[in-house]
Amino acid sequence: MLKLQPRERRLLIIGVIAATGILGYLYVVEPLLAHHEAVTTQIASHEALLARQQRLVARRDRYAEERDTLQAEIAQRRGRLLPGDKPPLAASELQKLVKSTAQDAGIEVRSERILPVTERGGYIEVPVEVTLAGPIRGIVTFLQRLEAVPVQVSIQDLKLRVASVAAPRELLATVAVAGYIASGTAEGEPRGRSEPRRLPGA
Repeated sequence: MLKLQPRERRLLIIGVIAATGILGYLYVVEPLLAHHEAVTTQIASHEALLARQQRLVARRDRYAEERDTLQAEIAQRRGRLLPGDKPPLAASELQKLVKSTAQDAGIEVRSERILPVTERGGYIEVPVEVTLAGPIRGIVTFLQRLEAVPVQVSIQDLKLRVASVAAPRELLATVAVAGYIASGTAEGEPRGRSEPRRLPGA
């Protein structure tokens, strides 16, 4: 067996240790570093994806809340439309409402007529004109009560004049009052919009 000198033995030992270190780095440390970097990148990607999902969930919840609020507002506004699916029926209902409000205020309805309807976006405006006779206080009470009726109405025109010179407190009032129905319902077919627009004057 070949005997090595102490110096050669030391060099051999150093070479073995160096080779072991290099092989260990190449086959152990380097794969571990690469795996650690891949895991770190994957974790960062997952965290970014999770943050995006959280933003989407928050946005979805906000949209759902806005949708529910809008649907509640739509239902509320639909509930304030005139009864009837055609302008003549709606106008008749509006005349009844105006006459009953006038009677409650203690004033007389002298005449009434239906005015031409007008398209207002997603709604049809149905106006009627009535001539009322009564004291000033009764006319004021009528106008106040008309604002509190359960359906959406708007006063488009108001003309006052004295009924008689001998009775200046008695007035004749010509009032144009409009109510609203959904135009899609009035025409018998939807207009491709599931949500009506804001009522005029609301």
